[in-house]
Amino acid sequence: MDKKKTAPDSKLMDLLNQTLELEYTLIIHYPRIASAIRDVSTKKLAQSLGSASIAHFDTVTNAITKLGGTPRWSFESFPAELDLKKIFQIQLEKEKTAFKLHKQIAGLILGASLRDKFGQLAQEEEFHIQTVEKILSRLE
Repeated sequence: MDKKKTAPDSKLMDLLNQTLELEYTLIIHYPRIASAIRDVSTKKLAQSLGSASIAHFDTVTNAITKLGGTPRWSFESFPAELDLKKIFQIQLEKEKTAFKLHKQIAGLILGASLRDKFGQLAQEEEFHIQTVEKILSRLE
């Protein structure tokens, strides 16, 4: 006999919402940030990070809802001064944190399908780390 549905795991929900907040913090600012980059190929890298953040946000939001939680997020105000190097240095740390969180979440999720999705998100974050590092090297 099936047991009644239990409340979502609070540690897992906390980690998922931390990830959601990381993915969402700059999401609405990526077009403006990218438009400030003069080099076309570097601009495309920044735009790809924005698109990836939207996709990750969607995946995490769906996972939270599927697991019975309530998504929470907020966004950051646009930086007062448009120091692209500083923005991407901060973003590099966020990508590294997101990588760790996705790995942690994958280890806590019981369902294979969802666990695999978060394993894939962690792999994508490794690529994002490299992308941000490439952007930073071009902004030098």
